Amino acid sequence: MRSKCWCNRSPQVLIDEVFIQMKNKPATYIKTQSMPKQRGAVLLEALIAIVIFSFGILAIAGLQGAMMKNTADATYRAEASYIVQQRMGQMLAAPIALGGVADVPVPTLPDGKLTVTPISDGRLQFVVTWQVPGEAQHNYQAVTSIFMAREQI
Repeated sequence: MRSKCWCNRSPQVLIDEVFIQMKNKPATYIKTQSMPKQRGAVLLEALIAIVIFSFGILAIAGLQGAMMKNTADATYRAEASYIVQQRMGQMLAAPIALGGVADVPVPTLPDGKLTVTPISDGRLQFVVTWQVPGEAQHNYQAVTSIFMAREQI
């Protein structure tokens, strides 16, 4: 006859006794046997969740970098437009300044330069170029007509 004390028995003997006692309950036996096969499943799910979360964080960081670059590009384009509008205003105020080609450095843009070229009588082309280090050269172009009033004799 078997002893009821379980403290002096090896783990294998205890497992065998549980198996013998559970023969009449096969559903319970199947559940207890399938659990060791799932050992580490929670850890694997946690690792997969961390990997997915990491990809999400990397994507957000990449989007933020692209957003900052596009914001800087938009700022440079707005500055170039402002510079052209300023130069057009100066030429309208003093039409004598409608001379030939003029290259003017633009200190507010990286490696910026404003070029004013006469296209025809009274028509001028304004081109602002700038180049951010490590990128291609950008430009902003505008064409306007400035006519001086002629005095009649």
